[in-house]
Amino acid sequence: MKTQIIRLETHDDYISIRDKMTWSKARRILLVIPRRRPPVLQRLDLILIQRQAQALGSQVGVVTQEKNFIAEAQELGIPVFPTIPAAQRIGWQSGLRRRRLLRFRKKQKTDPQTLRKLLKEAHPGPEKAWLRLISFLLGVVSFSGLMLFFLPSASIGLKPYREEQSIEMRIRASPQIEVVSPSGLLPAEVYKVTVRGSLSEDASGMQLVGDKKASGTVNLINLTDEAVFIPQGTIIRTFSEPVIRYETTQNVTLPAGHGQSREVNVRAVAAGSQGNVAAGTLGTVEGSLGLVVAVENPQAIFGGSERQARIVSEADAMRVYDTLITSLAEDARQEMQKILPHGKALLPETLTINRLIEKVYQPAPGELADRFVLDLQVEFEAWAYDRAHLERVLSDAMNANLPEDMTEVEGSLQYRNKGKISFREGEAVEFMVEANRLVKAKIEAAQITAAIRGLPLENAFELVNQQFRLAASPEILIQPAWWRRLPFLTFRMVVEER
Repeated sequence: MKTQIIRLETHDDYISIRDKMTWSKARRILLVIPRRRPPVLQRLDLILIQRQAQALGSQVGVVTQEKNFIAEAQELGIPVFPTIPAAQRIGWQSGLRRRRLLRFRKKQKTDPQTLRKLLKEAHPGPEKAWLRLISFLLGVVSFSGLMLFFLPSASIGLKPYREEQSIEMRIRASPQIEVVSPSGLLPAEVYKVTVRGSLSEDASGMQLVGDKKASGTVNLINLTDEAVFIPQGTIIRTFSEPVIRYETTQNVTLPAGHGQSREVNVRAVAAGSQGNVAAGTLGTVEGSLGLVVAVENPQAIFGGSERQARIVSEADAMRVYDTLITSLAEDARQEMQKILPHGKALLPETLTINRLIEKVYQPAPGELADRFVLDLQVEFEAWAYDRAHLERVLSDAMNANLPEDMTEVEGSLQYRNKGKISFREGEAVEFMVEANRLVKAKIEAAQITAAIRGLPLENAFELVNQQFRLAASPEILIQPAWWRRLPFLTFRMVVEER
């Protein structure tokens, strides 16, 4: 037989021992008393422990070697053993009965009458047959009654009345809002992405540019008594504004002597018709040579001309920038959609340029080119809100207008933006939301089962139809099928919505 062994501690008393015994499921409970510093248990404690074991349907025994404890336990009929193995090996009998049997074993002559009495106490005789029959019949009747009481079960299928509820609400979202408000305030989070791109276009600007350089001859005059060397590339310019500059195309040496001169070819530094000047216009040499050399042009200098050429205009630059930044903004929106956590919704209207990292035109506006390229690297930012926050705001607003006998249908909430979104950069974004959901009549399963338990099937149908708002007649299935009355036990009835 299974034995639950409980080892006691010095501080244990009746309360703690009773709690330890409560968890036991065995038919025998063996209390092991420590040899050193055993717990202090009075006779009343042992009586209460014995009664607790009887209440649990178990028999209690004790392992101890304390003489006083052994005497008290034996007087109460509690089996006492010297060790745990002995308790598991020796049969459990009350102390009083064991002492009587030991005395008989010690006697040479056994009293048969006394021994028969003890055996009768240990093994009571059979009861009378009619008493056993009555007990059996009562048991059968009781079992049948319990079966009829517990066996029936019912499944009740209900289709509650449903209708649609809708609402329009203005929502205001901003990073400056920290908590969700039923009035329509939503916290917004800022997300940033960096994108890069380039775009090339034809230049459309037109401008006159120098085509050919004007050229001619000038006389260089020595203002000193020594020979003067004039290197190629020496700059000669006009007196009047605007200053037009020319360069010599050859090396020349002026002979020694004041007034000595030489003719030298010159050409305009810049191409174009502005280099065409009349005779007598040139008059000075740039640099230190201007102190020792004079210049004059007895003949006109001519031959300079212009032509039409394409340049990168400011309009070209703005057009390409607008096109590229629009394309990069769409790329940034798609990238943000990818990095958004699950459950977040992006507000595309809040997409703005946070930082222009790089903007390079090749060639730059104003320069000659048939085609140019713009490279951009931009950091965009946009706001996003939590869908769960918006759904909570909408649900709270709709619940405020919901009748007490109605409740929402889980998962039926739908919403969409209505109208234009108003965005004030750096402050807030406002938009209208149109929401709708299904609501249904409240049906409390406990209320239904309590109202119809034990009723005939027809009465249960009538009562459910009268007291509850349903979209269709209820379905009530009873098991076994021949049973025509609802179970008396509510936990044997299951209410399901369909």
